[in-house]
Amino acid sequence: MKCPKCGSLNDKVLETRQSKEGVVIKRRRECLNCGYRFTTYERIEEEHIEVIKKNNTVEPFNKEKIIRGILLASKNRPITQEQVKQIADDIEKYLLDEGKLKVSSAEIGDLVKNRLKELDPVSYLRFVSVFDGFEDIKDFEEFIKSFEKKNLDTKG
Repeated sequence: MKCPKCGSLNDKVLETRQSKEGVVIKRRRECLNCGYRFTTYERIEEEHIEVIKKNNTVEPFNKEKIIRGILLASKNRPITQEQVKQIADDIEKYLLDEGKLKVSSAEIGDLVKNRLKELDPVSYLRFVSVFDGFEDIKDFEEFIKSFEKKNLDTKG
């Protein structure tokens, strides 16, 4: 640690204390060059996920946006609030575990789609229609045909 008085990197720790919550460690140090005593604090730096939007702007990851999107897609469907929250938590955990601290909104959308596909086909269709920007009935028809074909291929 650099001495705030003389700039030396040569110091020793005199005392270490942990905060009551265990979140911060306080260290009393003494510079071995000039004898100046100073205090440092250590805390864990939390990792933050950044989302790269379609227009290339970057914003902090917001789990609530995932929850709102799923709730909207699953309105009046047999999906509980706990399941919705679990999906959002799982996606955040996956991104952190994989070290994906910069992720595209498209990848997050794909992760949501995959989970909804397993959970409820109607909610999945609703989410895809908004996320992929369906413009007319033909988009729905094409998607449903493709969805049904994939389901038949995996069952047969």
